[in-house]
Amino acid sequence: MNFFYGRYGIDVLSLFLVIISGFFNFNRYTNIIGLILLLIAVFRTFSKNISKRTSELYKFIGFLNKILNRFGKSIPYNLPVAKLDSIPVAFAHLKYKFTQYRKYKIVPCPKCGQKLRLPRGQKKIIVTCKRCSHEFRMKT
Repeated sequence: MNFFYGRYGIDVLSLFLVIISGFFNFNRYTNIIGLILLLIAVFRTFSKNISKRTSELYKFIGFLNKILNRFGKSIPYNLPVAKLDSIPVAFAHLKYKFTQYRKYKIVPCPKCGQKLRLPRGQKKIIVTCKRCSHEFRMKT
């Protein structure tokens, strides 16, 4: 019933391995490499040795940080604690945008490009941009 209880689960390294394995599916010989990467990701997901998988993740993040530091970026080391908890936040943001899309029309100011939120259902209204005070007519 609780099959994943005590298992490591999906983390950033496992997702990275799954994505990279998808790039190796164009040839019979490279397909084997993709399959091996996919099996490693599945093994990591179902593993009960959490400390070993966490240390692998830290090594992977350290390797990525060495590469990304050349571009002035970095990845925080607190990912194993959060894991994929940030994904529902992204979906909540999309849900918010969808509800806003139904109630409001988002239009850019023709002068400065600032996004303005106009209520739907109004006919023709005069809109004043809050940034540049430019007035223009819009049909919502």
